Order: sequence, then structure tokens, then C-alpha cells
Amino acid sequence: MEKIDLPLFYKLGAMLRPLTEKEVKNSTRVDNWLAALPVEASVGYLLKLFPTLTVCRSTGEELIRAIEEAGNWMRETPAKEWEKQDYSVDLKFQQIVNKAKEFETVLSAELQTLASYHVTQKGIYSTTDLIERAENTLPASVLPKISQRVKEEIRQSGRCLAFDSGTACAFHIMRAVEAVMHEYYIAMCKPTPRPSKRLENWGAYIAELQKSPKSEVKEVVAMLQQIKDRHRNLIMHPEVVLTPDEAFTLFEIAQGAIIAMADKLPTPKTKKQRKDKKV
Repeated sequence: MEKIDLPLFYKLGAMLRPLTEKEVKNSTRVDNWLAALPVEASVGYLLKLFPTLTVCRSTGEELIRAIEEAGNWMRETPAKEWEKQDYSVDLKFQQIVNKAKEFETVLSAELQTLASYHVTQKGIYSTTDLIERAENTLPASVLPKISQRVKEEIRQSGRCLAFDSGTACAFHIMRAVEAVMHEYYIAMCKPTPRPSKRLENWGAYIAELQKSPKSEVKEVVAMLQQIKDRHRNLIMHPEVVLTPDEAFTLFEIAQGAIIAMADKLPTPKTKKQRKDKKV
């Protein structure tokens, strides 16, 4: 998936249209060439950036060659002869205008066939943030306490939410909750020896956490039990498909559980802190 640079198309259109309306005569050669130079660069960049543009590609390349040929003539000809009447030279500059018109028409037609979509905003979340950095929906104080793997799961969940893939969104956010749950279980229950693998399922974690006498743990357990019974177990069945609204609700609930658990996790020590401790 690539983000489309919409201003690129706007700027290209703003440069291309005046070029198609240029009058070709010996006295306007310099003006026409200067107007064509940014078009040459922009068309080349466009064709390189979007290899999927195939219909207009040959016309775009012909436009670039026409501008290059006129440029070569300008560089090889003394300035005092730039306005000298010469029909063959006029044809070079007329070719620029003709190819610009042709490219504008073909490009416009091809753009209408491209599969481009507008991603609707979800709640108060910025669409860009949801697609690229959904983990930042968590408080800044929580982010240092969760692993990179958890952040990536939240990021994947945010992308799925943005693109209305409700079930996939739920799948990834549940993986994030479970990964944090494992660390929370270790921090609260302090099992000995420390388990190298995860427990069998959510039920096993909840059963162990229920043994804790701490009131804040019981509140988290109630939250996890509700998610397990009302959401997590259901999405494991292939016949269940979550709507975008249902996925949005679960995304919010899961964030609440992650925040509640991460609040009690220790902040990982930096390399410098670990080094100082050894010394």
C-alpha cells in the first residue's frame, strides 16, 4: 500500500494546461521552452512513481522526448538566432504543444479507471495516524512499557480498522491484549520459575490472576473476562464477521484493557541503566 501524492497531480495539471494553450511562433520559442521544462520533470517523475500508469506512458515519453529535442536546439543555437524564422524549428515546438494535449487527454482518461478510494475517518482518530502509527492512540506513559511486538499488533489493527476490515482489526487487537496480559500475569503473580512460553489460553491467565488479593487486579480480571466472553471467543469462529462499528468498539475496549494492565508494568531499563547496574 502506498500513499498517493495528490498535490503532484494538481501541480502537473496546473503546469500542463497552459502548455497546451501555447501559441507556436518564432517569437515565443523561449517562453514555450521555459514553460515546458517543469512539465518534462514532473511527467518523468510521475511515470517513475506510478508504474501502473500504462496507457498514458508512451504518450508521456513522447512528450518528454519532444521537450528534450527543443531543449537541444536551444542549447546548440546561438541566442541571437532563437527567434529566426524556420519552419522546421517551429515544428519542434509545435510537437511539444501537440504531445502535451495528447498526454493530458490520455492521462485524464486513465486516471478515471484507477482503483482509488477515500478512507473515511473513524471516530476522532486521524486517518493517517490510524494507518501508520495506531499505537500512538495509547497514552505516552504506556508506550515505553509495552513491547515492539505489541505496538506492531496495534498498528496492524489500526490499519484494518481504517480500511473497514473489522474481523482482522479484532484479531490483531486481541493478540496485542494477550501479549500484554502475559507480562501483566508475570508482574502481578510473580510465578517461579518465570514461564518461557505463554499459558494455554485466556482462561488460564484469568484463573491465575483471580488468585491475586489485590483489588486493582480483580478489576482488570473483570475487564478481561468480559472481553473473553463477549468478544474474543466469538471472533475465533469463522462464521462471525465483525462490522466496522463493532470493530471500532472492540478496538476502544481493548485499548482500555491494555492501558489498565500496562499501568502496573515496570518500565524497561535502558542499555545505559543496565550497564550502570552491572558496574
